[in-house]
Amino acid sequence: MKKLKKLLCCIVAALSCVTFSACDLGGMMDDIGFPSDGIFGDGGDTDSGDGSSDSGSDSSGDTGGSDETSSDDTASGSGDPSDGSSSGEEPSDSGDEPDTPVDIVTHELSIHFPFLGNVTSGDCALIKVGDTEVLIDAGSTTGSPATTVPYIRQYCTDGILEYVIATHGDSDHISGFVGGSAAGIFASFECGTIIDFPQTTKTKTSENTQVYNNYVALRDAEVEAGAVHYTALECWNNANGAKRSYELGEDITLNILYQKYYETSSSIENNYSVCLMITQGENNYLFTGDLEESGEESLVKSNDLPKCTLYKAGHHGSNTASSKTLIDVIQPEIVVACCCCGDKYDFPHQEFIDNIAPYTDKLYIPSMKKADKTSALLNGNIVVWSDGKEVTVNCSNNNTLFKDTEWFKENRQTPEKWLN
Repeated sequence: MKKLKKLLCCIVAALSCVTFSACDLGGMMDDIGFPSDGIFGDGGDTDSGDGSSDSGSDSSGDTGGSDETSSDDTASGSGDPSDGSSSGEEPSDSGDEPDTPVDIVTHELSIHFPFLGNVTSGDCALIKVGDTEVLIDAGSTTGSPATTVPYIRQYCTDGILEYVIATHGDSDHISGFVGGSAAGIFASFECGTIIDFPQTTKTKTSENTQVYNNYVALRDAEVEAGAVHYTALECWNNANGAKRSYELGEDITLNILYQKYYETSSSIENNYSVCLMITQGENNYLFTGDLEESGEESLVKSNDLPKCTLYKAGHHGSNTASSKTLIDVIQPEIVVACCCCGDKYDFPHQEFIDNIAPYTDKLYIPSMKKADKTSALLNGNIVVWSDGKEVTVNCSNNNTLFKDTEWFKENRQTPEKWLN
């Protein structure tokens, strides 16, 4: 069954890849144990390949403009902390060399935001607690796994992702599950529990649904192979075997939060984002996918949100998210914006920077877009580590705060709070 599942993963991934040949499929079959003369896994993402083909696929999910509103919504019923380095990325256009990771001790926690290997902004976060791994989203393009899968494998050494969460159906969050010239997450790892979005705007008649349809097919293949699948609404309701909270380690829990778009319709895919909080003692780590302002208002109203040690910036640092309504409640100490600075949406936006500035200047971003339209590292792979008391941030390229980068100085205005 597992071989058949992986074969299906490879076939669907291949169909979603822009550049595909018989030798690609042969190599994939060889990798899972079927006879073939091909060689698997040596294809990497390039900014002119898979990345460019997917970068325009999220017309509803990645728009950076303020024209996205919720007026039409209607109700319906490791980096190792000791050395400051993290590793595992394929050779990129930045020229960085990978390092050797160090295992995380049980009940310590590390949250990894890997470089995605291209200029397309997208989300991917790996959470490691002892021998338990949680993956939240999987990267921006079908080529991202060429970079992310080797990174994840260094930490997920048993090949099993105990929890996989897909926040919503836009391709900059789920393409890496599917993969392309390189095998995606579903083909590369066994999955224990898969949690995803109760609703979506993706239909057979809407734009750019191929990646979504492939995601669903591969997710269902994982279930056939033994994974369990729940929606965030089932988790919130403790229904059908799902739970609102999952224990990851001693005093460390994964908590699914509620927001109204689990049950209320929206024309904006971002609003369907699964939201969750990782709690480790007194430390809280918040993930909201691409949830926009009206959803954030519901999130605040529906949950007793604490101040947060870490906030994964909503919608890549867009002006459509990280509203004052949310930020003034969570008052984050550390913020990571999963974006490629200066991409086609010009993330991160000034409004986002201004909203977090009263509470922190500790903003980290993996990469930037260069003048030649290729990517270069800013912080690189970003790792937030904690033993429940001390919290550190260490990055593969450097630990420079965003406000101190040349990109920021040339492209953004410094908030008054950051001048003091």
